[in-house]
Amino acid sequence: MPPFDVYRNPNARASHALWVDVQSDLVSTATRWCVPLRTAVAGQPVMQRAQSTLTVLGQSWVLDTPNLLAVPRGLLREPVARLSESEQALVESCIDFMLCGW
Repeated sequence: MPPFDVYRNPNARASHALWVDVQSDLVSTATRWCVPLRTAVAGQPVMQRAQSTLTVLGQSWVLDTPNLLAVPRGLLREPVARLSESEQALVESCIDFMLCGW
């Protein structure tokens, strides 16, 4: 289960429809750290350096890093996308900002 794969949230009514798995494969637990993605809405503010906008499956999404969560492995079935290297670096910079402030 490599990091930076994107999975669909099985709860269709959830505010975050997708999750980005960000946990290293060196750490094996019953859950995986995931950054939720919510649909980007024009005019809706995005927290500088903590959130960013990505295009996944042809749609704009907000990387909602402040709401990082642990998702049970069983809910992460088939990835629907994989982030590019530049998108992976963006995710890592948002996580670094949340943890370290830079």
